[in-house]
Amino acid sequence: MTGERSSFRQVVRQVLADSWPPLAEYASGVLPPNAERLRKVSDELGWWELEDEDGGFAFASIAIQELGGALGPGELLQGLCVNPVIAGSADPRRVACSWGDSGPGGFSGEVSWCLAPGDDVERVLVFAEQTGEPVAALVRSQGAGARLEPMTGSDPTRRFWRLVMDGVPPGEPEILARGDEAALLMSEVEQRVSVGLALDSLGIARSALALTVAYAKIREQFGAPIGSFQAVKHRCVDMFVLVETADVLVEAAVTALASGAPLGPSGVASIAMAKAASCDAAAEVTRLALQTHGGIGYTWEHPCHLLLRRAKLNQALGRNPRSLRRAVAGRLVADALTGGQETTPLRGERK
Repeated sequence: MTGERSSFRQVVRQVLADSWPPLAEYASGVLPPNAERLRKVSDELGWWELEDEDGGFAFASIAIQELGGALGPGELLQGLCVNPVIAGSADPRRVACSWGDSGPGGFSGEVSWCLAPGDDVERVLVFAEQTGEPVAALVRSQGAGARLEPMTGSDPTRRFWRLVMDGVPPGEPEILARGDEAALLMSEVEQRVSVGLALDSLGIARSALALTVAYAKIREQFGAPIGSFQAVKHRCVDMFVLVETADVLVEAAVTALASGAPLGPSGVASIAMAKAASCDAAAEVTRLALQTHGGIGYTWEHPCHLLLRRAKLNQALGRNPRSLRRAVAGRLVADALTGGQETTPLRGERK
């Protein structure tokens, strides 16, 4: 990591320390906490425009990861991942994006797990199919035949919405792209969402590991800190290995996306590996953290369960780790059989 990125990480951590409650205060407050101050500071610091600069996503990735570790709001993550895709079409601070599989047949039905940059959402980015071809469009969230409804889920640290479309007029959605162009746009959004979830999960895993190590140093049993027991030491090492392995894969995915070049086979594969490894690592590390904390870790007053619930939802959002690993394995087998020449692309891969 460059010195500039390390310095930016310190800035992000200081902003979170000043504008966002620490994990220890979560249980005593309202979930999710009021993000207005953090949103205002991030606007003033230009976090929403990070990708306007060369290599901006490398810096944006740091903000996403640190927000994940602090159980921060999801709106900035949505913006940093999707803003460049819709640049010039609408104000990104008023656009929500679906985190699930893209959309219904035509502009009818429901699009779930929409993550929005605040309460004043005007449009939702929707991928649908019209007359047999893919379409990317911006649908008014409270327009004719459409409405945005709040969703409840296992993760109380973020807010999600459901877009219900029950009669959107044909001329109402703002069409961004059709055909191959819409398919490429959907692929880019999917890749960005995957990297964003991987970064968020890596931040969660790091926070869970830090909480566990700190607790193992002060919690005593049989007259000694539990961190001195071999079983606990080995568990902490296992957690550390999972985090560091995910970190390497996530950094490779960030590098591929930050290059600005069209994603080839290796780039798509690196993103798939990062999403699978990071989300699985976060789920396992938070599970081990809960066990190591013992009885206090299972209480509502401790943030362990919040980290675990956010990690498990990240696993479920987007493509699941099993299908991602299967796709990467298929790519490796195909390369081995063809001597490394390109064959059938992974889902979302650009030829």
